[in-house]
Amino acid sequence: MKAQRRQIRLTYTATGESVLAEMLDDEAPNVCNLVWDILPIETKVIHGMYSGFEVFAMLDNPKPITGENLVQLPLPGELLYFYDPSVGAVGAKKPVAELVVVYGRGVTLRAHEGVPTHCSLFARIPGDWKYDWINFAKECRKARWEGPQVLRVERA
Repeated sequence: MKAQRRQIRLTYTATGESVLAEMLDDEAPNVCNLVWDILPIETKVIHGMYSGFEVFAMLDNPKPITGENLVQLPLPGELLYFYDPSVGAVGAKKPVAELVVVYGRGVTLRAHEGVPTHCSLFARIPGDWKYDWINFAKECRKARWEGPQVLRVERA
């Protein structure tokens, strides 16, 4: 029997297109708690420049956390937490945290200037991106062609 998981809802405010994602508390408990505690958030998502079919929301007050359930080749429907203390030669020169939503195949996570990176996998949208949440994936893609889109992430 499948364990009951906490859920979060992701909604594009302009269209109301929405999905539920299941938190992976058993795989990334500390990251799940960090994300749960900062919800709800409503902010613009930006399309990734280097990684592929992913959008990300920059978070206010970035919180460092030890990486859990780290991935570099995420699958469609996976939600990730990225933290960069920005101590390298490039970047924001201040800590940065992001919530990342992967909406298509072929994503290889990359940070500033295309440098390979890893993120903590903390939640997953159930179902198939090509059949079950097509319209949500299309809304994600709009951030690539139409610019940043407002996404609300909240406890379900």
